[in-house]
Amino acid sequence: MRRELTRALVWASLSLAFGQQAQADAVSDFYAGKTVKVIIGTTVGGTYDLYGRTIARHLGKYIPGSPSVIVQNLPGAASYAAAMNVFSISPQDGTVIGAIASALPHQPLIDPNSPKLDVARINWLPSPSTFTVVMAVRSDLPIRSLEDLRRHPTVMATIAPGQLPSLIVAATNDTLGTKIRGINGHPGMNEAIVSVERGELDGYPAIPADALKRIFGGLMSQGKLRVMLQYGPAPSPDYPDAPYAVDLATNPADRMLLDLAQAPLKNGYTYMMGPGVPQDRLDAIRAALTATYKDPEFKVDAERQVLNIEPVEAEKVKQLISDAYRSPREVVDRMRALYTKLFQ
Repeated sequence: MRRELTRALVWASLSLAFGQQAQADAVSDFYAGKTVKVIIGTTVGGTYDLYGRTIARHLGKYIPGSPSVIVQNLPGAASYAAAMNVFSISPQDGTVIGAIASALPHQPLIDPNSPKLDVARINWLPSPSTFTVVMAVRSDLPIRSLEDLRRHPTVMATIAPGQLPSLIVAATNDTLGTKIRGINGHPGMNEAIVSVERGELDGYPAIPADALKRIFGGLMSQGKLRVMLQYGPAPSPDYPDAPYAVDLATNPADRMLLDLAQAPLKNGYTYMMGPGVPQDRLDAIRAALTATYKDPEFKVDAERQVLNIEPVEAEKVKQLISDAYRSPREVVDRMRALYTKLFQ
């Protein structure tokens, strides 16, 4: 009986191994000769675009079958256009990845009138990094402290309803008493900063800390921008004199509101696949992204471009987004009211 049991266990192990190998071969056979498309929901040249293109250069070698990987920019409606393309228009076969604005998964929570995106059905992928953002103003303005932001009305680009800058402005005004007016209409952060340089705007509320060094380092070295506040999972050590906004809140309710506003920064640069992608191909893409983030050549490429890499696994991304949706109802209602008022 013992011999028969051993034989049965051996056969079971072999069957499992053969099954796994067959599944791996099927995934490899599918991707061989294919093209995987990364659809980026922001304009060319911005931070999201830079991360997406850098990942795309290295991703193909880690996908079974070594497919080609190309990039397509599809900006519009705070990445909603790209997300819906991946969710319901593009093939659900594992050949399309979405790189979307970090705030988009939270938009249905914050804006009850937003186009509906079924966030619960999205297949989330590993994120290359969380990130911290800073609020910066022109240095020629008489604004050097939080008290100055409370005294002097300032005009900052908020890009479009639903994006992170609008959430930051709404929550900061309400909790810290600032007088910031958000202006929509700029295609992206780069275009908004050009308007700041021209003196058309007073500042920008949500510049990624690494982008401030990478893209706008010249403005900082020339003393043309002043960093006022920080938002994100943790303050950046690069700007020790800029207070962490949550620490300035004087009561728990205000801290929870600011934390909800900056929640997208915890899931970071957000990647997705559609709900109909077969599980084995979804698993393969998740594993390929994780391997890419660890790849020495990718790390060198990222470091050369001053891209911060602190990966967040897919399950953690899903949990963080779910945590935001479990925020206390009074906090969500308050954020919704502020958001609606901001864009009346």
